[in-house]
Amino acid sequence: MKQKKSFSLFARTAMMLLVMMLTATTAQAQFGNLIGGLKKAKETVDEVNKKRNGDIEFTRGGTVQGFFRTRTGEFILDKTHPDGERKGKKVIFKVEKNGDVVYDDGRTVGQVLSDGTVNFHGEEGYLHVQKDGSVMMDGEKVAYINDNGQVYIYDVLIGTAKGLDKKYAALLYLGIYHNKESLAKSKVELAEVKRKQEAEAKRQQELAAQRRQQAAQNASKSSGNSSNTQKVREYTIEKGSARGYVDENGVVYNGSHTKLGQLPKGSGDITDATGHRIGTVWSGDIKDSSGNLLCTVSSGGSIAVKGSNATVAEVKANGRIDMSKDSKTLGYCNCNNYIWTAAIIFCDLFRF
Repeated sequence: MKQKKSFSLFARTAMMLLVMMLTATTAQAQFGNLIGGLKKAKETVDEVNKKRNGDIEFTRGGTVQGFFRTRTGEFILDKTHPDGERKGKKVIFKVEKNGDVVYDDGRTVGQVLSDGTVNFHGEEGYLHVQKDGSVMMDGEKVAYINDNGQVYIYDVLIGTAKGLDKKYAALLYLGIYHNKESLAKSKVELAEVKRKQEAEAKRQQELAAQRRQQAAQNASKSSGNSSNTQKVREYTIEKGSARGYVDENGVVYNGSHTKLGQLPKGSGDITDATGHRIGTVWSGDIKDSSGNLLCTVSSGGSIAVKGSNATVAEVKANGRIDMSKDSKTLGYCNCNNYIWTAAIIFCDLFRF
């Protein structure tokens, strides 16, 4: 009898412990769901506030440097004051409705006029922005701002502020971030950058001509060997010392023409040589097999990554991918498909 009572007590104790564990697990799960819900809610609120305030992000070297709040006319820089009364607070320049540019200490430091004149650094007529986006300083064209918000200083892409008034973009990039002395120094540095870019462009033109010639030779050989079989068009892949091909059906090969995988002709799965899914494409988003976003490719070939709307790389018309930050070339795939090129070169899903 004593043994039965001990067993009954043990059973009741075990049951109580089990109930406590299940209750704790449920509470923990509910708490986790609550935290996740709060994070999503915060993200949603932040997005709504950005739209309501008309926030326009601006970048330099491919990195977001702050935003322009259209509702208040404020440039809010990621840079903070190192000391003084506003120590630790973000640096802000505000463009008033009358065109006055006011620093966050209350001083009027410049003016933006409707005719494109920008007064800054204590100088009247510091800049003049023309209707075509050219920016003049002392009669010299020092910059150009296109309709996509891309800012070129001495013909070199410096940053992007899509949707920002060109006069305000000139104020930001050539006034807030520069003065005449720093621009003169940059002119020498950017001339060398431009020289290297032009040399690289020439090299790519020569490579493209070689690839076209090789493709023509391959097509001729194929026609001679199998006159009844239509040759599928192929495009050369180059990444570092690696070479490969992708054909017009999205089949990817290495340099030995061994199949590596398959790309979709639109949205769909990206697979390896055995047919296993290694990624997906959907509305410009390229994800890995776990659903993690690798990058987003715009219709114009701009590449962005998770956590930022800024362009980190760009697919050029000739199939070359350049990094925005330092113009470094990652590789080439002249297949006339920005998403395929990004998946192969930028995301490196086929391990070239």
